[in-house]
Amino acid sequence: MARGPGDTDMGEAAAGAAGTSDAAAAPSAPGGADASVAFRCTHVLEGHTKAVASVKFTPDGRLLASGSADRTVALWDLASGARVSTLAGHACGVSDVAWNPNGRYLATAADDNSLKLWDAETGACLRTLTGHTNYVFCCNFDGAAGHLLASGSFDETLRLWDVRSGRCLREVPAHSDPVTSAAFSYDGSMIVTSSLDGLIRLWDTQTGHCLKTLFDRESPPVSFAAFTPNAKYVLCNTLDGRAKLWDYAAGRTRRTYTGGHTNTQFCISSGFLGASGGAGGGGSSSSSSGGASDLGCSMVVTGSEDGSLVAYDINTGQVVGRGAAAATAAAATTAAAATAERGAAGEAAGAGAAAAGAGGGHTAAVLSVNVHPSAPLVATGGHHPDNSVRVWAASRAEPAAA
Repeated sequence: MARGPGDTDMGEAAAGAAGTSDAAAAPSAPGGADASVAFRCTHVLEGHTKAVASVKFTPDGRLLASGSADRTVALWDLASGARVSTLAGHACGVSDVAWNPNGRYLATAADDNSLKLWDAETGACLRTLTGHTNYVFCCNFDGAAGHLLASGSFDETLRLWDVRSGRCLREVPAHSDPVTSAAFSYDGSMIVTSSLDGLIRLWDTQTGHCLKTLFDRESPPVSFAAFTPNAKYVLCNTLDGRAKLWDYAAGRTRRTYTGGHTNTQFCISSGFLGASGGAGGGGSSSSSSGGASDLGCSMVVTGSEDGSLVAYDINTGQVVGRGAAAATAAAATTAAAATAERGAAGEAAGAGAAAAGAGGGHTAAVLSVNVHPSAPLVATGGHHPDNSVRVWAASRAEPAAA
């Protein structure tokens, strides 16, 4: 499922659930001279023909994978912007991609009710994991050994897989509505899931027991959840235009991020930029934290339905930066001309290189966000008809002139 109505196979289910939200659009965030962090678009990676539902950097930060409703996964070389490989084999749109800890293998989740394991070096499909009875919406490897894969589905279950054997180790009836995320803590001991039922749940990986259920009075549909890098807190996105940081041990919200992004329709992911251990403390996790110690603050970065990338100070909740909400006319014209010159053959070889540095923003909702593991870079994926992957470099913004 492509996190919104970009793929007719799944869009109606997601859009229908999301459509129950009647939250007003968030006001525009400060940017430019008012923002403390600046985002510059360094690469526009083109070639997908439908919405880009998921983007993930390899653990070494050398490659970027993008999964799309067009049923394919593209692997991009970050240095050149070239598409180095295309993985095809799913019968329906790809909803999520995930790298194992050494970056050799890639897992994909798709609307054909299956997951696939790929050898990223050869492009070979090693296994197809079946058992879910509806769209498989999300997947993640454990960050410790990488032998376990968690998946969440529209069939409302969480499944845990042994990737070496392809065997399903556990099926958990996790929620009463579609599961929108399933992510491990950095040590692999816990899994957090979120759902359109408005609940966030924490699970013991070994036993499958539910350790905690998090919800608030409104309980809007939860479209994304992940542990902070130190696993002390859980970040979630909800379809009332908010992101929240939960202290799950205390069972309360520590911080709410709002006013900078809009999110009432699509399942949009978030990440941590410059968050050395997240909200206090050290540690690492598959939730990338980015090497951004010179940016002045630790941030939550999230996509927005207006086409922008938004950064909040993780501790104060203030908007501190924004990636362009839309491409300028000049940038759009340049990108279109470059695409026309490349032609079909050029697109297949790697459409991103010629568009690198175009500098514009997405022209449709930003569905997917992922932070580079060691550099202050953020990747984003756009909804149809934008269909692009963009890479953003973050830097401290220059103060406004007097």
